[in-house]
Amino acid sequence: MTKPNTTHQQRIAKALHHTVGCGYQEALRRVREAAAGLLPARLDAAGRAAAVELLAHSPTVPAPSAANRTQTTPQPALVSPSTSTPGVLPWAGGTALASLAPGTVTGLVSLPTAGRSTLALNIALHNAQAGTAALFTSGEISFRSLQQKVLAARYGVDVRHQQPPGGWAAFRATVLSEMKDLPLILHGAQAGNSAHGSLRRGLLAAAGTNRKLRLWIVDSVLHFSDLTNNGPDTATTMAELHALAAEYNLAVLVTSRVVPQHPDEPVTAAHLPVGMAEHSGRTLVLDRPGTYWTHTPSTSATLRRLTGTAPGRAIELELQPDHCRFVPA
Repeated sequence: MTKPNTTHQQRIAKALHHTVGCGYQEALRRVREAAAGLLPARLDAAGRAAAVELLAHSPTVPAPSAANRTQTTPQPALVSPSTSTPGVLPWAGGTALASLAPGTVTGLVSLPTAGRSTLALNIALHNAQAGTAALFTSGEISFRSLQQKVLAARYGVDVRHQQPPGGWAAFRATVLSEMKDLPLILHGAQAGNSAHGSLRRGLLAAAGTNRKLRLWIVDSVLHFSDLTNNGPDTATTMAELHALAAEYNLAVLVTSRVVPQHPDEPVTAAHLPVGMAEHSGRTLVLDRPGTYWTHTPSTSATLRRLTGTAPGRAIELELQPDHCRFVPA
């Protein structure tokens, strides 16, 4: 049995201590928790730097003292507790539309600007609020924008354009405490990041909070697909995601844009990226009239099942753009 390389752990802890400002012993504790089964015994300088970056952005921010906490009430969940369970879509009728079962892949497509990234982030946030550790990986939205969208959806405050009630100082004190306990890991993927590498970031961050990752949302398949003479190699990426879902017993939701040739043409299985229908148990389509083709899209939307059993099943939703969330229509 190989003993962990304590020298590397100590180096990472020292770097983490200087990066985030926590004490050395606290930094070492985080490193040791995160290292269980995830960090290799040997790490070069680049590997240690990557580990520090992961831990610095993992949801282990020190909580403010009780004296500094304020009473900011989060917005209600997207659905009532009676219809809210981990591993499902967060709207009434979502369970029948598509369950997010361990080891399965679900596709989610829409026209550009329809709101599929926001909808997928709503799903991740809802499941995290229900206690399911979720990773949201996006190659289309920056890490900062992901944070802003989560805050808007969770607290009903569009932090991009308005000051929260009670002021920023009180809001931050509450948010730091509550978000620390929320098992939601955000990752803004950069060019060159692999799907498997992004998943490892999530596994490491979840382990740093003594949780096991259960849900992974990949936004989108195009970001992780190599370009070929025939376009993005989405088939290889979908096969990889399918294998990772099975290997780690994860529920995986993967998004993609689709572009029909005519604005009135409904999205069908023929528009799906190559490999999505083959490597996912079912595929969902978010339809929002007026998106992509006009400047005044409707806020009304339909989420319907395109492939899998009982295609055509649908639920009606309404987009609240300022709050970055979809609610039951």
